[in-house]
Amino acid sequence: MAEWEIKAVGRDRVGNSLTFCGDEPFNWRVWILDLIDDIEGRRHSYFVCGSQGQRVEVIVAVEAQGKIVRTHPDAGDDLLAQLPRC
Repeated sequence: MAEWEIKAVGRDRVGNSLTFCGDEPFNWRVWILDLIDDIEGRRHSYFVCGSQGQRVEVIVAVEAQGKIVRTHPDAGDDLLAQLPRC
């Protein structure tokens, strides 16, 4: 299983996350539905770096509107919302 660090998020006009982007080993972009499939199928894992450099896992959560991705709740607020745009 590959591990990918998310560095930025592509959002639509109202702020919904559509794509996730990283830079190593090459500039990459993955659509949200593919990211969900990767995590649930255990093909890849995704993470972000927290404010103190700690690794924070990205997970799939089920909410009223359906499946979403967010950083693990143990890390506090969703760090994906704080990332810059792709």
